[in-house]
Parts: sequence; structure tokens; C-alpha cells
Amino acid sequence: MILPQTAELLFNFDEFRTGIFLPKAYVVGRNEAGRLVHVHHAAKASALGIYDIELTEPLARALSLVDALRQSNIAEAHRKGAKKVPTLAGLLGDKSKERDNVIRYLHHRSAEILTLCQKHGWAVTVGLDVRKEPDGFLTPFAKAAPSPELKFIIDETGINYQMRLVDEQGKSSPVRFHDVKVLTNHPTPGWLVVDKELLQLGQLGGNLIKPFLSRDGVQVPPEKADQYWREFVVKIAERNPILAEGFTVEEISRPDRLRISTRPHPFEERYYLYPEFVYGKKAFAVGSPLKPVVDFNLRTPYRLTRILRDAAAEQDLLSGLTEAGLEQVPGSNAFRSGETAGIYADLRWLLEQETALTAKGIEVITPEEKGQRFTSHEGVISLDLVQENDWLDLKGTVVVGPHEIPFAKLVRYIQREERRFELPDGDIFLIPEEWFAKYRPGLQFAKVEGKKVRMARSQAPLLAPMGLDTGMAEQAERMAEAFTPSSKLKATLRPYQLEGARWLVRHHHEQLGACLADDMGLGKTLQTISVLLYAKDRLGADDSAGLAGPAGAKEGVNSNAPKASTKQAQPAPQLDLFAQPAEDEVFLQPLRALIVLPASLVFNWRNELERFAPSLTVQTHTGQQRNKDPRVLRRFDVLLTTYQTALRDIDILREIDFSYVVLDESQQIKNRQSKVFKALNELNAVHRISLSGTPIENSLSDLWSQMQFINPGLLRHYAFFKKAFITPIEQHDDDKKKEQLRKLVSPHLLRRTKEEVAPDLPELDVQHYYCEMTSAQRKLYEAEKSAARNALLGNFAPNDGQYKLRVVQTLTRLRQLANHPVLMESDYEKDSGKFGEVMEQWDTVRRAGHKVLIFSSMVKHLELFREKLLAANEPHAWITGSVNAKTRANEVKRFQEDPSVQTFFISIKAGGTGLNLTKADYVFILDPWWNPSIEDQAIARAHRIGRTGNVFARKFLTKDTIEEKINKLQQRKKQLAEDIIGSGGGLDFDKKELDYLLA
Repeated sequence: MILPQTAELLFNFDEFRTGIFLPKAYVVGRNEAGRLVHVHHAAKASALGIYDIELTEPLARALSLVDALRQSNIAEAHRKGAKKVPTLAGLLGDKSKERDNVIRYLHHRSAEILTLCQKHGWAVTVGLDVRKEPDGFLTPFAKAAPSPELKFIIDETGINYQMRLVDEQGKSSPVRFHDVKVLTNHPTPGWLVVDKELLQLGQLGGNLIKPFLSRDGVQVPPEKADQYWREFVVKIAERNPILAEGFTVEEISRPDRLRISTRPHPFEERYYLYPEFVYGKKAFAVGSPLKPVVDFNLRTPYRLTRILRDAAAEQDLLSGLTEAGLEQVPGSNAFRSGETAGIYADLRWLLEQETALTAKGIEVITPEEKGQRFTSHEGVISLDLVQENDWLDLKGTVVVGPHEIPFAKLVRYIQREERRFELPDGDIFLIPEEWFAKYRPGLQFAKVEGKKVRMARSQAPLLAPMGLDTGMAEQAERMAEAFTPSSKLKATLRPYQLEGARWLVRHHHEQLGACLADDMGLGKTLQTISVLLYAKDRLGADDSAGLAGPAGAKEGVNSNAPKASTKQAQPAPQLDLFAQPAEDEVFLQPLRALIVLPASLVFNWRNELERFAPSLTVQTHTGQQRNKDPRVLRRFDVLLTTYQTALRDIDILREIDFSYVVLDESQQIKNRQSKVFKALNELNAVHRISLSGTPIENSLSDLWSQMQFINPGLLRHYAFFKKAFITPIEQHDDDKKKEQLRKLVSPHLLRRTKEEVAPDLPELDVQHYYCEMTSAQRKLYEAEKSAARNALLGNFAPNDGQYKLRVVQTLTRLRQLANHPVLMESDYEKDSGKFGEVMEQWDTVRRAGHKVLIFSSMVKHLELFREKLLAANEPHAWITGSVNAKTRANEVKRFQEDPSVQTFFISIKAGGTGLNLTKADYVFILDPWWNPSIEDQAIARAHRIGRTGNVFARKFLTKDTIEEKINKLQQRKKQLAEDIIGSGGGLDFDKKELDYLLA
């Protein structure tokens, strides 16, 4: 067998039924003269190799389409689960429901085959006879296809539709003059064979040609004209130019202008900008398909406008927006400005840029929402500040175009961050974002009462960002800078203490409350005493502060008290007898400062006042015998009382107009629901100070309680504070809210740690801390002391060894009772004053992240504290005499190297020497030892060479007990232990000293 010089593929279309053509592929031979001379056989992809025909991806696709259009495969594809496979003839029958689907299936695949043949130059024949030379059946693709001339004539007879073909020379002829076969109708345009050439006519489907194969026009009667116009004429005009007679046809090929509007995104909570290209009456979004569009009317007289989009011209117009700073949102036809924050950022941008955009020829659609237009007028705020008693009234107006609006009407919107404000004419004013940044931090704490916008005077620092100033801060700052401690202060303030006192003086002149929150041991008491002396010295000169004697005090009544009720809002009632101050009261000019503190601190405060401010008259308002007459109490400079006593005597204390109310260890009022919190907030005072090393113990609600006491209303009501700060900060760690809260409270809260003020501190700070016994403890102590006096002083025998032993045993029992009665009586179930205070101070130190050494001469005493730590699963170290050397070394290492081990319990004999514990910042001596040098050695375990930072030592003494006596004797006899229990076994002290110890 002699093969032709070359082999190639040919695709043939045979008419299966009238108007239905099926494709088939053949391998054919081409001779040296270039003619197709022989059909070898049907082409199969698997057999092309023997003819040296490369199976390319397009060719493989064409062959697969041919295979899909085999009769059996077409039938199988449309079987739809039927048991019997249908025939193609049946599927194409007039009664077949699948006829249209099958034809569309055939046409789409046939059209794709013809497109591939045209692109890759494969031969096509129509009606090939395989027994003859293929060359005579070739149907080439037309090099210059004719164009359709479509004409519609509308008159009283209806619509006449005509089609002619126009060749490349412009000669037109009726379709029926040509040999036309329709191979495909779908997709548009369809494939035709016209005069033995393959071609497509404009954008016409193949079936649209068929009516004109035998006639020149189609006549539509008048009654069907409207439907025909909508469903046929318009659709033809969308893809093809038409000629018109009896109606108007226009064509727009360039955009008139660019138009921009704004609307909310359907899924995102923000507005976006939407530019559109306007062609006549039609507008097209950026990125929409560039296909022709027809604008038309539905009834006579008919009118039709063909719109042909111009991509280059559109891009030209769009450049005006990109130059203005807009950028397209990826994957959408929306644009946005550079401002990405806020729902209304782009809407506001459009309002602000309207004039500039209009000047560029860009049409701006005024934004509206639910029929209300957003105004482009800018707003201008003018504000004034008026002081009225404890309130600051903000008065002002907002001008928006022709509208003048009271400022109070906008405050609620600013507080809620609601930007839409309806103007009197119904337009919407979009409150600028900058107004929220400038005014909301302050205004969210304002009260709106009718036309008044009121803020507490303590909130004055919030006004500065609004451009408002009370003037009080500047004056107060000058007074604070000029402050020097009173000559009556018997102490020298360290630099940081002087700074703290000045800070309190500034608040004094601003009549604002203050929370001094320095670390434990930095002298909060002394700083407070210094400002009380300052206030006392200024009596008579400080009328503005409400301190010019009783009358002056009355002017400032309740200046910081909450206005929760009419009773609280009014000055406290006075007894008729004292409607005018008594002569002695005018002469004395008492300061009338109330200091509320834990019971254990009463003696310490009294001691400090006597020591540092002996000129102040001090009354201790505690105990069953306390004076309850407000006429007497108001004559003192300072009243010392406990939290529980203040609660019980609140009705009495409310009768007094205090210049100062000071809360020490003010975390006692952290529970806003407690009776003591509510009671203390009812007190009348010009100035309020809270002292606490831990203003926030558990949560931010503690801080609210502190601030509510010193400056009521500063953080508004608790529900607001919880929503605005507690939830965002504690649950969501909101840094913005943290900073906002910090700015609110920082003017009224001063906290310094010992590390911050270290250069101003002595290396070692030793203080005595006096603790009150509980009533049950005192009862046991007094009974034991009475029995001891009778037994020992009634039979004084200093040379008797048994007597000496009884003395030691008796003194030991009294020391045990002073610490905790359970040390002597195991069934004791009540509290100990010292135990509670030590635990409280230990907790403060622990919370601040410091380490502490706790010494006691009694191991059982240490064990009481250790049990508490074990119950709380708190890591700690432990050394007593029973601990071996290896364990001792390991415990020291744990304390020195493990940050979680903050507490070290040490018996004073076992650990008073030989230990280097430089990681400790605090040393607690739980009970005084006879020999003070032993205590000094214990403190020296932390205060050693090589340590950086200061050491704070606290010696805890129970008031009115042998511990207080031992401490005083220590000052007189540095070797008290040797004096009492000498090595020779004799007692070298007299009956007078023993009587002193047991007194």
C-alpha cells in the first residue's frame, strides 16, 4: 500500500435530519499538488501515530467533541435514567420534550469544533461522500464575510422586518439570493454555510436567517407590535446595528460623564463609593461587562438608543477619582477613600469633596438614607464654661448651614457615637469623626439635664482637650509649687514625700479628692499629716476652699458627696443651739479632719500625729466610752475613728461639716455594696483623701469605689463604668480603654513604688507597727496579767531559782497571748489582732511582687501563718532549729532563685545569723525579743552588702501588752536579756521593773 505524501484530519458535517448536522472526523491524504485525494478512515485519537499526526491538546478536544456527537453517545447523554436507551431520531422528533435541549447540546459542541477548525486550519467539508475525492467537498472559512443589513419599518400596518446581506464592496442583496445552510444556532453568532463558505453573520443566531431563505421580509401585525418590539427588535439591536423607518434610532459610543454616589455595603458595616459611567440615560458600574446595551421605550412612538461602551474613554474619566485619592476595593465595583476607619468615612469624604469633584466634571449624587438627604454643610461648635457649686456647666451652640442648634442636643449623639443627627429641615448632619475624638472622652461623663450639660468639678481635666479651662488648675499649680512644709511639722520630708505633699496641696486648692497610693513604707501618713498642717495654717485665709472656720466650712458642705438623694444633696442639719459657732470654736478654728482607719492603725496614727504634728488637737473616737456629742467632736483638729465605728456613728458624723475626710487602707471600701462604703459617701467634707497601697485589689470595680469616694461622679455610675471600662478591659484587654481610664484617674491618683524613689530612701527603714487586741484576746490577756501580778509581785524572791522560772514562764505566756491566744490555749477559736494585721500586710507585699522574711521567736507562731499559706497553695521557704544543714541550704537557694517563693519563715534563733537573703525587700519581726540586737541581726539577713535596693523592716507590737513594755525597755537597756536572765542565773533587775512589765 502506497501512502500519500502527507496525512491530515478533516472534519465533515452531514445532515442527519433537516437542519440537523452531525460532525465526523476523517484521516485524509493530500497529494503533492495540494489536493485532498483520499479518505483513509474515521479518525481516532489512539491511531493518529501511524500517520505521524501529532495529537495536540486542541486536536484531542476536537476529537472528543466529535465522539460526544455520535448518535449513540448523544442518546446516552439524554437517557436520564430510562431503562431503554432512546434513539437520536426519537429525541429530535416534533413531540419530544428533549428536542430543544438536544439541539442546543449539538449546536454548542459543533460550534466549538468549527471554531477550533478555523483557529488551527483544519479542513472542513459539508456533505462529504467518502468514496470521492474530499477536495471537491471542501467548505472553506470566508476571508471576508458579508454583514447583515437589518431594517425595521414601523407604520400603521405593524412592523416589517427585512434582512439583506452586504458584501465587502457594499453591495446588498436579499438572503434568498444566496445558497445558505444553517449549521448552528447556539451560541450567538451561529455558524452558516453561505455560498459554500463558512461564516458568521454579525451577532445573529443561525435560526434568525431561516425566515429570509424564501422571502425578503417578515410582517408583524399591529396587535403584536409591542410584544415583538420588546422581545425581538430590542434584543436584535443590542448586538447589531439596525436601520429604522418610522421610529428613532440613536447610537452613543462615548460616555457623557462620570457619576459617583455612596451607599452602605450589603455585608460590611460601612459605606462605600460607587462610580458609574453615564451614557445618555444609562449608567454603568466600574468593571461591568462592556457589551452593547439598548435604551428604549415600551410604547409608540418607539425610540431606541444603542450604547457602545468605550473602555479607553471610561478609564480616562476614572483617573479623576484616583487622582483624588480613591482606590478600588479588590474584587468589587466599590471604591474607598484613604480613610478606612468608621462606617461613614467614605460618605463624609464625598460630602467634603463635592465641590472639587463637581469642578472636575464629575456628577455627585447627594447621599441620602431612607429619603433623608445628608447635608454637605460643615458644623461649627462654640462652647462656654460656667462653674456652679460642684458642677461645671457647658453651654454652647452648633451651627450647621442655616441651622443653630443647642449644644445639649448633640451631646447624647456624641456619647452614643451616633453620627446621624437630624436637622430641623429633615436633612441629616453627619457629626464629624473629629468631634467624637475631641469631645466624647469628656462628654461621656457628662449629664444632660434639659438644656444643661453638666460635669462634676473633679472631671475638669477632661475639659482641656475640648479647649476649655476652669482656671483652677493653673492657680492650684502655683500654690503647690509655692508650698513649703509647715514650721509646726516636726519632720523633714524626703524629696519624693515633698512632691507627694505638693500634689495633695494642689488637690486642696482645686477642691478635688486625691488617692495617695504609694508603696507600703513610703510615708503616706507623714505626707497626709503635712497637708493637714498646711490646711490648718491657712484657716481664715482659704475662704475659697471652704476652710475659713465653721462658716467657711459650711459653704463647701457636701461638695464631694454623691447627689443620690435630696438628703445627701443638702448640707447636714445642725442643732439649733449651734446655729452660730460658739466663741471658743471661733477662737480655736478647729481643722475638723476625720481620719477613718482599721482599728490596728489608730494607735499608730495617734503616735505619728503626736510625734510629727503636736500642734494639732487629736481625739480618738473609738471604744465604748467614746464621746458621741457632735458639738464636742467638731472642736478638734483631727478625729481618729475606725471603719466600723464610723458606720455605727454615721448619723453623728453626718452632723459635722468636715474640712477633710481621710481613709487609710481605703481598700476597706472596695465593695460598693457594703454598708461602710455607702455610709462614708454620705459624710460632708470639702476635701477627701484615700490612702492605699493597693487601690485595685481584685478588679477595676475596686478603683471605681476609690474614685467614687474621693470624687463622686468622676467615673459616673457603676453600670456605665462596667460597660465603658470593666468589660472592654478585663474581658477584651482593650488598650484604648486602658489609656482612656488612665487619663481619667491619673490626675487624682499618685502611686510611687519603692524602686522609683529608691535614691530618696534610706537603705534601711525600720518602723514599729502597733496592733490592737481583739476583745476576746484582751479578756484572756488581762486575766493572765492580773494573776501574774498577784503571784509574782506579792511574793517577790529574786534569789529563788524556782521563782526565776515562774517569771520566765509567766512572761512567755503573756507574750503568747499578745501574739495569738491559740499559742497558749489550743481550743481558742477566735481572732488575734496581730495575726489579722500581719496577714493583711503580707498580702499587700505579695501582691506588689516583693519578697519578705518573717521572723518569730516562737515556732508555733510561725506555724499559724504557714498553715494559711499551705491552705492557699502559696509557695514558701521554712527554717527552724529542727531543719538540717542540707535542707537549710536548699531553702535559702529556693528563696533566692525562685520568683514564685515570696515568703521565708525563719525562727529568730535558727536563722538570725549566718544567712544571706538579699532578695528580700521586707522583713517582718512578729514579736519583740528581749535583746534588740537579735532583731537587728535578723533584719541584717536581708540588709547586707551586695544588695541593691532598700529594705523595709516592720516590728509588730501588740498595744497595751508586755510587747509594748519590752520595746520601751529596749530603748533604755540594750542588753535586756542579760539583765533579766543572766548567764549567772541571777536576776539583775528590781521589783520596779517587773512591776512595769506586768502593769
